[in-house]
Amino acid sequence: MIHAMVVGPFVISFYLFALTISLVSGVLLFMMTSPFSKSETRKALSGISDLFVWLLIFIWVGKVLLKWEAFWKDPISILIYPSNHQALYIGLLLTLFLSLWRYGYRKGAQVIGKSFVLIVNYALFVYSFMAIIWTSSGMVYLGELVLAGVLVIWQVVSLTAGSPQSWWYGMFGAIIAGKFMLTLILGETFLFHYKVDLWVWIFMSIIFVSLLYIKKVRT
Repeated sequence: MIHAMVVGPFVISFYLFALTISLVSGVLLFMMTSPFSKSETRKALSGISDLFVWLLIFIWVGKVLLKWEAFWKDPISILIYPSNHQALYIGLLLTLFLSLWRYGYRKGAQVIGKSFVLIVNYALFVYSFMAIIWTSSGMVYLGELVLAGVLVIWQVVSLTAGSPQSWWYGMFGAIIAGKFMLTLILGETFLFHYKVDLWVWIFMSIIFVSLLYIKKVRT
């Protein structure tokens, strides 16, 4: 698998290059298809940018927590060393807590959350496409590309259709079911270049079923 690419005198990690291009593409595609007003779109992008910075900080925190002894001996090497999926889990969990604390059920939280999902789906589609071209993990990322393509088509078609709550449940369920099936069929699944363990999707499935049950009881 290709891990790096040469650009002039620089050697750049393929994953960093692909991640940057896919995120920028995701933002641009979101701006082109945003179902929100220009003002709401700008506020959503500002909130997402802020949370993304915190996610990077929390991933560094995760790396430090996972390699605490090595951090005391050589802190610089730990901070610049590529993070693994366990550090990503810690980063995502802390970012989730931060977003719930900062936004909760306040006005605009739904816009930021929905915008985040739209951008990530676009970005995952672009990333999977690039990974198929430049790496040897064809079957794995082909499955990721098909799933991302289905989700992108779904979200474009349903952006202005249905209630916000039904959109959330539908997209949440489709992502979990798709990733779960890919893990069973291909043996692994990814969030960009981070491998995601099967137990994560099982845990997410339990949360999803619990939310559906709570919704049914309340109605």
